[in-house]
Amino acid sequence: MKRWAVPLFLIFFLLLYAFKSEGEERPPEVGPKMEVMRSTPEPKRVKRRICAQVRLFDMENIQEVEKKVQELKQAGVDTLILRVFQNRGDRIYRFVVPRHEEGVYFRTDYAPVVEDILGPLTEMVHRHGLDLFAWMTTRYANYGLDSQPEYRCISYNFETRKFEEAKGFNLFRPDVLRRLEGLFRDLGRYPIDGILFQDDLILKHNEDFNADANKAFLREFGYSPHPDRFYIDPYRSESGKYYVKAYTEDFWSWANWKNRWLMGLAGRLMAAARESNPNLQFAINLYYEAVLNQSNGVAWFSQDLSEAVKKKFDYYAVMAYHRQAMKERNMEVEKAIGLMAEVAQRALKLVGEPSKVLMKFQIYDWKSYEVVPRKEVEEILTGVLNQGEVSLGFYPYFDQFPLHSLKGKWTPSKK
Repeated sequence: MKRWAVPLFLIFFLLLYAFKSEGEERPPEVGPKMEVMRSTPEPKRVKRRICAQVRLFDMENIQEVEKKVQELKQAGVDTLILRVFQNRGDRIYRFVVPRHEEGVYFRTDYAPVVEDILGPLTEMVHRHGLDLFAWMTTRYANYGLDSQPEYRCISYNFETRKFEEAKGFNLFRPDVLRRLEGLFRDLGRYPIDGILFQDDLILKHNEDFNADANKAFLREFGYSPHPDRFYIDPYRSESGKYYVKAYTEDFWSWANWKNRWLMGLAGRLMAAARESNPNLQFAINLYYEAVLNQSNGVAWFSQDLSEAVKKKFDYYAVMAYHRQAMKERNMEVEKAIGLMAEVAQRALKLVGEPSKVLMKFQIYDWKSYEVVPRKEVEEILTGVLNQGEVSLGFYPYFDQFPLHSLKGKWTPSKK
């Protein structure tokens, strides 16, 4: 039997995600001319959202997947955030017959297509009254090109004092930018409600020293980026990781410049996707450090919430992962819970409108491989919601966590 002769469930597949941690003249449009796969929607207003960011629907068939969508709606979820990319080495949903080991889950000529499933999934989600945001990568979308050095990000190795290839795209190369615009333009052809930028739209404090970035910086500042100009007294910690005691003024110029470049790229990608779907909404993943401490966010990730606000994203998705913070800061759970409330408070102050702040909560500990206890998540919710009625997201959603039991936390009480 041919694959497409099998009943409908073969085109309804969900995605799965391995835990990882969501300037030049504009080039002409290139790429496939596809029929726009949408009806004209009513303009969407920015509303408060309750989101489930789905890592895996572990179901036997599409009927069970549809039943789970209905259960999520009953639990109070109004938005599903679904991954539309596949990284090499990640588990593939068991019903997918993949064409490639890596790529995307929508039709495009700009990356390998693992399977074209986004349209049917969106129709199913909409039929049950929920919205769908496509969760899409940027810098790490170098599927099929990761072995070509000219397309690679370049990092500085503090131990060897040499430059080396790093993970992901060189985001300063014009043909890379055209490729990403093509991907987002094709993603925008689907009847989705929004797009979440994955958390790979960052550059760490020792990235990117590639030739294209160096030339672009030189044109603007009159000197070339170099580690000797940036880092004061690098040292190796007991854990074996390298840190620096301080940064120079030249480093801050470079880090802020990288942030502005990334935000400019985000603007281009939003414009490309909205060419065929002008009502698309966009959310950007932000590390909690980028909200809590502006200097750390700029230095460590080239992220700055204040700069992001200037780009007028619809939602600012703060990864308020308290278990991750506990390990990074060596703190007890109570302090981590309080810290996330402080993060929410600062985000609200900078963004202004509570609905635009999407606080994402960790309901699975990807270091200890355990479900976070409900009581722990309830305490975080309480602390965050005391700051204002922000949008909420739960990551990664899966059956073992009783999300329905938290509905009363975000449902306004009747007076």
